[in-house]
Amino acid sequence: MDSTQSSVKIYNITPEDAHDFQFDYDTTSSDLLTELVPDLDNWGGIGWMELEEYEYNIQDQSITLSLETKWAAPTEWLRNASMGTHYFQNKLITMTAIQKDETCVTGVAMMDGEVLQNKSIWEMNLEEVAKYYNDAEDSYELDDLDNQIWDTIGKFVKVCEQFYLEGE
Repeated sequence: MDSTQSSVKIYNITPEDAHDFQFDYDTTSSDLLTELVPDLDNWGGIGWMELEEYEYNIQDQSITLSLETKWAAPTEWLRNASMGTHYFQNKLITMTAIQKDETCVTGVAMMDGEVLQNKSIWEMNLEEVAKYYNDAEDSYELDDLDNQIWDTIGKFVKVCEQFYLEGE
């Protein structure tokens, strides 16, 4: 992994709003990021960020943005984006970020600029992570590391959905 990978999910976006959003914003390039938060001072010190993928899922009526940053998760950018467009008003937004060196995963939940959750949801020291990439370490499989990370992400997102969307 050569960059910090962040996945942002915006909930309860109707197909009509998704269509209008795609009309109003350039969802095919990283220009979307500056369209949502034009003032770079509101990016929280993130000097470089790229949009890797934009996707609308009609089944669960959500927008997913896959982002890359050099190191830190774009939490301040997300906070400002959550307030910057009417499409995101009163919408739960979650973000999970796998740090560049895969030693930490951060989970964020946000609504209307208010941070509901912002915490480390998984951590492992660098020496331990390196063992998963070392072919000489027979008891460390890279798939196991991936499963640990993605299982934790899945649990965080599910808990946020249940608590903030379903009220359980």
